[in-house]
Amino acid sequence: MNRKLFFTLIFLSFFAVIEPVEITAQESQSLYTLDTLLAATKQNHPELLKLQEEYRRSLLDVKDAWWNLGPTVDFQASGTYMVNPPVDAIYVNVDDIVNSISWNGIKPQTRGQRIKVFNGMENTLYNFQVDVTQPVFTWGKITNAIKLYRQISQIKQTQITQQTEQLETELKTRLLSLYYMNRILQILDEEQTYTDRMVEVSESAEQTGMLLHQDVVDAKIQAKELEIAKQDLIEQINDQLLELGRITGIDSLTLDKIDYDFVPLVVDSFDSLLQTNQAEVEAQVLSGNQSSIKMLTQLENVSKTAEKISRASENWKPDLALQMSSSYSGSRFPLVEPNWLRKDDYSVNISVGLKTTIWDGGKKVRDVSRKVSEVETAELNKLDARSELSKTFNSQWNAAQVCTMKIEYQDLKIESATSKIEQKQQMYESGYGSETDVLSAKIERCNAQIEKEQQALSRAAACLTIEYLRK
Repeated sequence: MNRKLFFTLIFLSFFAVIEPVEITAQESQSLYTLDTLLAATKQNHPELLKLQEEYRRSLLDVKDAWWNLGPTVDFQASGTYMVNPPVDAIYVNVDDIVNSISWNGIKPQTRGQRIKVFNGMENTLYNFQVDVTQPVFTWGKITNAIKLYRQISQIKQTQITQQTEQLETELKTRLLSLYYMNRILQILDEEQTYTDRMVEVSESAEQTGMLLHQDVVDAKIQAKELEIAKQDLIEQINDQLLELGRITGIDSLTLDKIDYDFVPLVVDSFDSLLQTNQAEVEAQVLSGNQSSIKMLTQLENVSKTAEKISRASENWKPDLALQMSSSYSGSRFPLVEPNWLRKDDYSVNISVGLKTTIWDGGKKVRDVSRKVSEVETAELNKLDARSELSKTFNSQWNAAQVCTMKIEYQDLKIESATSKIEQKQQMYESGYGSETDVLSAKIERCNAQIEKEQQALSRAAACLTIEYLRK
């Protein structure tokens, strides 16, 4: 028989939709259940942790956008020490003062004295200023920016949900792959005993002249193909265990450390799924609650909000703001300087500002056109995604149905092979048949059992994909 079927085990199709992930988990001595591995995945998966951090940052962006509605307060302060102040002490000559007065009587006598009227600038100089800017009217740019950041935050949250669902499907996929490959390996072990015995019987028959040497060689080729297929399957199982250990952080993970009690429940859920009306399931896949459609809808809303912001920034749409400033400049700290109120070293200003773009070569108009184009692109992406989801769903649904029929077909072949084994065994024991006929019937039953497990694996892949699409 041709054992090369094992080289193309269908479990590889599981990962055509779901990309491999990387996680870490604490090692446990007990069996690892699906819930245990899933909890460790959610807690330690790097991509999921990154998305959670991005979501936290998006919440901070929303808070920043809200604070744009309030005032902005800026404070400036400086202190300077001048070794040589630019203004020295100021003196007035008494004679000049006396001479500038028209005396009606006796003119006072002076002797050239000088009077100090200013002590000179001190060596220190301090400057303080507080500016407060409050937006008054911005054509809705600030409120739409708040809405935009809130929508982006919702997208991050949807990504977390989608990634969590993907990880759950990924984990089930790998565990089911190991489960079915282990079952196939057990069947291969059984079949190997038959092929080894077939070689022994063929060699004995050749020695007695009942078989040609070519028949012995064919039996050995069959046994070698089985050995190669078995070794290839063992290597694939080891690869799956290594990958599962890498994504869970569990060292030296083996088949006997995994609890497969969840498999019957999962298989029953597949049966229930395939008994559901196809149109009803497809409607769930294409509904607005489906994670991919939901995210595309959110992206479309973001594009529409960005368009509103762009339209609010068009020419001749001024932004209005109120600005207040208070400043002090003097040789001492405020309220400490002598006679600070009389010196009038402080100032308070209130201003109303208006800013708009009158002409920029049509740049803002083109920005609006770009935003409108982005909205249309988002709508097209949503339609395309619905079409792709529908195509993928119908393909996987048909594949699951075909696999179900093939499983039933293999059950019939197994039943037929079992009956044939009993007949061949009776004929062999009665002396009318040969042992090779019995062994050939047993090998045929093993081949049917292996094909059944392969179809069950393919069916599981299709059903897991459908369940992922409908979430």
